[in-house]
Amino acid sequence: MLSEFGHTHDHAEAATLLDPQTRALLRAALDQMWQSEGELRQGHPERALPFANKALGFIKQVQQAERIYLARVGTQLPPIDPGRRLSGDRAGLGDRAAGLDSRPDPDPSALQLWDALGEQAPVPDATLARYAQWLQTQQERLQDPRGLAAAVETLRAEPDCASCRAQLRAQVWRTLFAPPAPLHRRAPADARGQRYLDALRQEPQP
Repeated sequence: MLSEFGHTHDHAEAATLLDPQTRALLRAALDQMWQSEGELRQGHPERALPFANKALGFIKQVQQAERIYLARVGTQLPPIDPGRRLSGDRAGLGDRAAGLDSRPDPDPSALQLWDALGEQAPVPDATLARYAQWLQTQQERLQDPRGLAAAVETLRAEPDCASCRAQLRAQVWRTLFAPPAPLHRRAPADARGQRYLDALRQEPQP
């Protein structure tokens, strides 16, 4: 009946089996609690207090018996062996040089024409001519060089055509090549950094 209707905390499957000494302390605490409850029901709280104190003492003993102290430790990594430092096989390895952009500087004709098309003044014919000449050297790199050449000739024939001007400026924008990124020289080391570099040079290599 106890296993069906009772509430027990002593299940082997849950790994809560208690040792005989702990069971005896719990029974003693439960007995004292029943004694205290009986006195309280009879209206004698002063008589119930000693039994309650005894039950509390037994419960404290159970708590001390069940308490497990674990030392708090951090991550303990194995010490580094200084003899293995920089001892890898570097055969066949070399310094990898930074790949520099070898593209030539972009021709300023496209940028000059794009700037001129954005102004209110008429585009100089010399600017259009230089751009048309530049187009002849970029036949393989541009998507539609013939369409660009036709737009240039249309604007040269009709300098006051606003729609022709806007259309050509949109097409010229696609022909602007980004210049290669300039190289920035590293700032010289200060006194502290220089001492560090000198220490690295003086360190014996394996």
